[in-house]
Amino acid sequence: MASESPAAPEAPTTGGPGSRGRYPKGVRRRQEILDRAIEVLAEVGFEGASLRAVGEAIGVSHAALRRYFDTREDLFLEVLREKDRQALAEAHALDRRTLGLSESLEAFASSVPGLMALRHSMVARALEAGNERSRGFFVERYAALREEALRTLVLAREAGVVRDDVSLDAAAALVIATLDGLSTQWLLDPGVDMHHGVELLERLLAPPPG
Repeated sequence: MASESPAAPEAPTTGGPGSRGRYPKGVRRRQEILDRAIEVLAEVGFEGASLRAVGEAIGVSHAALRRYFDTREDLFLEVLREKDRQALAEAHALDRRTLGLSESLEAFASSVPGLMALRHSMVARALEAGNERSRGFFVERYAALREEALRTLVLAREAGVVRDDVSLDAAAALVIATLDGLSTQWLLDPGVDMHHGVELLERLLAPPPG
């Protein structure tokens, strides 16, 4: 009604990169768009997923999508960031002390083909000259994943299933390299058994018998 006083603006809150509206309603809307974009990209992957195409798939206009994500790269990186956050939250909810090493490692490895393909495509772009934002994202991402792998390996060593004569820092980097390499091979050839590859790494890291 005309006699009503205008509502006070919502207090600002922290929004992610690319978010122009940093108020609770805008942040919630951005999260809704991001969740739907994850579903779409899980199906279609990297190729052909323009901002306009993603917007059409999730029922959001191109202009509305651009309010939250300036470029396709912005959207893709935020999709990967959010999917990592979800995967790590699920992994943290598990008691990794009760799991075998291979199950613990696979707990935070994405097995969604579309998102795996998106991640590998964006890594390749990050290696190109001038893509500093993507490069910075993946430098931070791999550092965080190595920390997660290191925590898992520390627990595994305390449980007596990781040998004492290997550097856990080096083993953490090897774990991430194994998961990345196996996922690349699996994307190219679904006949590749990722689980058996991780199990073999588990046996190689195990203490010698006796």
